[in-house]
Amino acid sequence: MKKQVYLTIDDAPTKYFKDKVDYLYKRKIPAIIFCVGSSIEKYMDDVVYAIKKGFLIGNHSYAHEHFSDLTIEQGVESIRTTDRIVDEVYRKAGVQRPMKVFRFPYFDTGANISGTDYESGADSMNKERPEAFQAVLKELGYVQPAFRGIKLEYFPDKASMFEYLDVKCTFDQMEYNLGRENAPYGTNTEEAILGRIDEDVPYEGRALNRPDTTDIILVHDHENTTELFYKLIDRYIEKGFEFLSVL
Repeated sequence: MKKQVYLTIDDAPTKYFKDKVDYLYKRKIPAIIFCVGSSIEKYMDDVVYAIKKGFLIGNHSYAHEHFSDLTIEQGVESIRTTDRIVDEVYRKAGVQRPMKVFRFPYFDTGANISGTDYESGADSMNKERPEAFQAVLKELGYVQPAFRGIKLEYFPDKASMFEYLDVKCTFDQMEYNLGRENAPYGTNTEEAILGRIDEDVPYEGRALNRPDTTDIILVHDHENTTELFYKLIDRYIEKGFEFLSVL
């Protein structure tokens, strides 16, 4: 039984975005690419290029801020502004936007007092704020993709995985920790980051070696991890993963 996965990429586009798109396209790997509105404005032609290659562009806010640090009005405007920008790149590409998908930066749904509070793992403090953001996503036509084959038994917070309209992940590659001091789980080295792919701890977010569940993989389009990005993709291919599309 072949391991099935969905590839998602956050924080795009950056300087080497187009090269990464080509790398995936040549290997016939589909991906949802969650783009930051202000970065799309800087690299709009590259995002148009990705759309023409068949990649799905998602909304990742306008400035990649913790939504817990924003007022409701600021968060709603961030979503709406980026929605308009993504609409624009699809128009430029001459492609009908096939699906609207959104991911919160840092997975911070805006329920906490601050971004620092969210990162500390504090409990949600205000249901009104995330509900307001979910409401605008619904109004704009955002959907939760029909990810198939994910075994919810492996996740302690089963309800939040697909109950809301924002897209989560089941496996965080954590390559953004490369070179960071005090990175969790020792993920500040290339060896440790690549090693996560071979770990078998499904109840702690590392189920890539379990064919009984599909995974939503999270990697990032960061300039400083570009070479590692290619190594990660090559490692997924070596493992024999089957990459699924939500379209």
